[in-house]
Amino acid sequence: MGSREQITLEDVVLYNMSGRVEDNGTLTPIEARELPFSIERVFYVHGVPVGDVRGCHAHFRTEQLLLCLNGVVEVICKDGKNEKKFTLDSPQKGLYIPSLIWDEQIYGKDAVLVSLCSTAYTPTDYISDYHEYTLLV
Repeated sequence: MGSREQITLEDVVLYNMSGRVEDNGTLTPIEARELPFSIERVFYVHGVPVGDVRGCHAHFRTEQLLLCLNGVVEVICKDGKNEKKFTLDSPQKGLYIPSLIWDEQIYGKDAVLVSLCSTAYTPTDYISDYHEYTLLV
């Protein structure tokens, strides 16, 4: 990785988003100034069969905040040496994944995952081969 500091699982952060609970629901704001990056892209994934795995890649540059708005998504993060599992089971949990962290998402029933990203979609930003990833990091 050259002169760049090694990214590890210690850099992956599970945020508890503060929401305002009212009689008619909960409002959970996401303030751009509270994120460790500027948002350039937002996408969501839904309709995934229970138990299916998505993700299975890392990014050279992109940072993400993953939020599960419905259902449960298990996220496995790897740094090339270690791995850690996170459970997104509330819309008030957000998982920050920095660049150069491999992640895999396992979807539960009716899960809806939203990703806030630091970059626009660029196919060359993806590292989709785990062996290649381990050689890189």
